[in-house]
Amino acid sequence: MTQNIFEMNDISNEQTIEKKELEITEKDVFPLLKYRKGTKNIADKALENTIVPFPNFDSVKFDENYWYTDKKKKYGDSYQLYLQSMRVCAELLNEYTQSKNIDYLKKAEEIIQSWINFVSKGTKEKMVWYDHPTANRTQVIIQFLYLAKNAGLEIDEELYKSVLKKHGEVLSNDAKYNNNNHGLMMDKALMVLGNVLGDLHLFSKGYYRAIDTFWYSFSYCGIHIENSPDYHNMVVRMYEEIETYLKSSGRTFGANVNGYLNLAKKYPEILLKPDRTLPAIGDSGSIKRKSHKVYNNLYDEEAGISILQYRDPKPIYMSFVCGYSSRVHKHKDDLSITLNYNGVDFFEDPGKYNYSKSKERKYMISRRAHSSFFMKQFDYTIKPENRFDRKVKLTGYYDNKSYSLVQGENGDYDGSSAVLSRKTILFKSAPVIILVDDVDTSVRHELKFVQNFNLASSVSIEESDEGYRLTNKEEALTIKQFNAIDTNEIVAGDFEKPVAINTTGFGKAEKTNQLRFERASNKGNVYCTAIYDDRVVKNLNITIENDVINVDIDGRIYQIHL
Repeated sequence: MTQNIFEMNDISNEQTIEKKELEITEKDVFPLLKYRKGTKNIADKALENTIVPFPNFDSVKFDENYWYTDKKKKYGDSYQLYLQSMRVCAELLNEYTQSKNIDYLKKAEEIIQSWINFVSKGTKEKMVWYDHPTANRTQVIIQFLYLAKNAGLEIDEELYKSVLKKHGEVLSNDAKYNNNNHGLMMDKALMVLGNVLGDLHLFSKGYYRAIDTFWYSFSYCGIHIENSPDYHNMVVRMYEEIETYLKSSGRTFGANVNGYLNLAKKYPEILLKPDRTLPAIGDSGSIKRKSHKVYNNLYDEEAGISILQYRDPKPIYMSFVCGYSSRVHKHKDDLSITLNYNGVDFFEDPGKYNYSKSKERKYMISRRAHSSFFMKQFDYTIKPENRFDRKVKLTGYYDNKSYSLVQGENGDYDGSSAVLSRKTILFKSAPVIILVDDVDTSVRHELKFVQNFNLASSVSIEESDEGYRLTNKEEALTIKQFNAIDTNEIVAGDFEKPVAINTTGFGKAEKTNQLRFERASNKGNVYCTAIYDDRVVKNLNITIENDVINVDIDGRIYQIHL
């Protein structure tokens, strides 16, 4: 029998736990994963002691060294995170549920018992009791116990009860808790664990913390503030799953939380690009969605994001990021845009690559990787206090029948008091976007600025009389500068530096190109840039005088007060 070292821990809520058999009902089972196309393949490999901890990750042999696997150079902490989450057990349990082949269930038991032996010996591996894997592992163990008891397997119930009690101790520890998606994972596991162990303290801890985290994590528009569309969708789904679980026992998060959840479900419909993929903002990917696409503008100061778009005669879509209320999954993408024209990407965010400290990851989150306006010789730091002091923020939105305008500013550069601002204007009568990039500074010497455009890898570039012409499939856009530029260049993708690379999968990237314009200035307006379809717009002229921008589009005159 495995030494029950978990009973040696001082568990503060031990007195509230009834000494009874574990009572796990079907409603207490939250499978960590859904059954999918690759489940059987991963489960079958596990039967042969070949573990795939996450789809498309390198495999590892299940042996006496399994829990000590170190692949930080390639995967950072992610590899150990998924090992300690027992994600492969979730695949095995799902395959057992599907096939009823007891071998899958017994292999899951073998891996879980191996983990208990590993922890009983003592370990300094930080992922063992890290928030994310501890929460996920709790779900996996509860699912295993439910299936094992129903299958008639002999279970050392006292051992597993003490294992779950140790998980409850860790999950309820406020020193390990953050108001983010990892915290919600902990709360979800705690609520189920409280019911399984008959411990109201554990359940209540998870329930009330989850409500507190909800109000911390969502903006007044119902947007999750962790700077990532992927995590927005994941957290909304988690809250809905917990609400369903609560209702099964006559509880609920209440009308206010559920009302905002309904609002949150509308956000992806607006955020979707015309090709029905989400922009790879922050730590997100660009998987195609089946959601209905809504062509409304969006402006949210708390989340630091705005969308300008319309559908006819050709869909045009632009996201604009500036400001943040949380550091979580945030890149240095302030004052950056993405652009999709008629379902074709032109400017893209580079994605997350992975969560390691690799040079690729450091590049992906840097200001150099985005389609932004930034200082060349100064950088800025993502700070939690921006939620309160708003040194980086959206500063205005205006919409009329002729155009939509959104603006933001970044006044938080380390070592500089300069405030950079960008105004983006989308015209409705013609496919024209104008970027007005300004600086507010009191210094007399010239500061060096960069205006960068990170292109989709399928975009080709050629120089034209007007500037640069970008072509992707059947669509084309021209970039024209209306201020003098010191230098301009096409930056080719390079894995070694790295520069001009876009994420294609976890730990995978492809080369692309960037357009980079540099200018030294200490005057207000640094760049005035137009992006337009020269097949539709034949003549375009822009001047800026006394904070008024005058725009001539094929003889149609617009005056915009900035």
